[in-house]
Amino acid sequence: MANKITTGLLLLTLLASNEALKILISFPMITKSHGILGHAVADRLLEAGHQVTHITTFPREKPTPNLTDFSVAHVTLKLLEEMNQDDIMTMKNMIGQGNFGDSFMFPFFAFLMHKKILEDPATLKLINEEKFDVVILEYFFSELLTGIPALMGVPLIWFCSTEPHWQALRLIDSIPNPAYNVDVFATYGAPLDFWQRVDQMWRTVTKFTKINFGLVPMEWWTYNSVYPEIAAKKGVTLPSYSEAAYNGSFMFINSHPSLGGAIPLPQNAFNIAGYHVADKPKPLPKDLQTIMDEAKDGVIYFSLGSFMSSDGMTDEMKASFINMLSKFKETIIWKFDSEMEAPANIHFVKWAPQQSVLAHPNLKLFITHGGQLSLIEAMHYGVPLVGIPLFADQYINMAAVERKGAGIKVSLAEDMAIDMEVAIRKVLTDDSYRIRAKELSEIYHDRPMKPGKAISHWVEYVVKTRGAPHLRSPALSVNTFQRLHLDVLALFALVIVVVCKFVKFVRKSLTSTPKKSKTQ
Repeated sequence: MANKITTGLLLLTLLASNEALKILISFPMITKSHGILGHAVADRLLEAGHQVTHITTFPREKPTPNLTDFSVAHVTLKLLEEMNQDDIMTMKNMIGQGNFGDSFMFPFFAFLMHKKILEDPATLKLINEEKFDVVILEYFFSELLTGIPALMGVPLIWFCSTEPHWQALRLIDSIPNPAYNVDVFATYGAPLDFWQRVDQMWRTVTKFTKINFGLVPMEWWTYNSVYPEIAAKKGVTLPSYSEAAYNGSFMFINSHPSLGGAIPLPQNAFNIAGYHVADKPKPLPKDLQTIMDEAKDGVIYFSLGSFMSSDGMTDEMKASFINMLSKFKETIIWKFDSEMEAPANIHFVKWAPQQSVLAHPNLKLFITHGGQLSLIEAMHYGVPLVGIPLFADQYINMAAVERKGAGIKVSLAEDMAIDMEVAIRKVLTDDSYRIRAKELSEIYHDRPMKPGKAISHWVEYVVKTRGAPHLRSPALSVNTFQRLHLDVLALFALVIVVVCKFVKFVRKSLTSTPKKSKTQ
């Protein structure tokens, strides 16, 4: 009897310690890669027994127990259509245009997207009626949704979907040194030469100025036009916009040192790259399975991701790529939305389960746009790369791959098929790329805790410790004036001025000759 009571008490203790949390996560971006990240976070939390509400542009087709997909597609996709009327987000229209992430349109788009989501009646109803234990927000260059956890008085956890960069890290720590932490939209990676360091300093100063004097006022106005009314109804005290924005308890970072590099991180930041990768890849469709199994000379997989399709090439680019790829003995699987005539070794597919393709033993090379998820999946399976970065963080991603010796970066250009052929042949024939990709894959996998498990662990830890205040960086309590030591420099300058004046006074006193009085 005593043993039964003990067992019952133990079970009750375990149930109490593993009480399901009610969690709100927000991954509203309009690209499928961000949707994949959001769904994977939800899956890891569901596996841990929690209830999840997911703000997303890509709701699931089938209902999932304990998951509520809160679709904002009617807001985000409409905004994308309005801002992309000139069809600028196509491969052919990005040639020679620099990085779209550096344009004025990009931060304005991020602000408008979050503003329209926040002001949507369905979102306002959600905020008014629901209560959560913790809120996870994907950082996408806006702090506007931080009013949600602030209203509810619950911890805020940030999610950085790229390599750690200063615009995200400033929310939980000080701005990293631009001498080694490269702007996420730079077209090169560390280590930096002199002029690149000049460029990084200029980027940081100008963007910091634009954020504080351009973006922040718009977000501050929207924050104060929406949240105070809800706070009054709930009878809660609303913190200021700045207090809400810098009140993050933790940050998940979708990276790993084996990918981009190792930079100093505060105690409340954790690398979780690979949490979206399945432990066991799904079986390939029968047609792809047959193609890859029978490829006696190996397979090259070519995909530019879900947002930027190969269809966006000019006709000349398509023809030159087909001609170039037809020269290889390897079998080519090319993700392409349109119907195309192709040589015998090229197979166009409208969709392919990328993880399953990368896991196949006959795969020899992955031609990619350099998106973070594609790089993580290639790293997971130890596949060498040839990359064509198109925009956003893809440039620094491929710069890191090239620096680490796991692939080659090729610049986007109308006639890039020539450079692509050289790069592909080099990676295929030089074993160092394959060997290095396998070495980095081993480093990537060698972790004390699987990234998926880390998500549920840290979410539960943050809630249990009421926001984990002991992990927060002291840098958040230091303003910019103090962080740059401007007051200390002013004191030093004052001391130097006083000392110089004193020395000058003494020297003048010692060198001056007293006048002799006249005798009568």
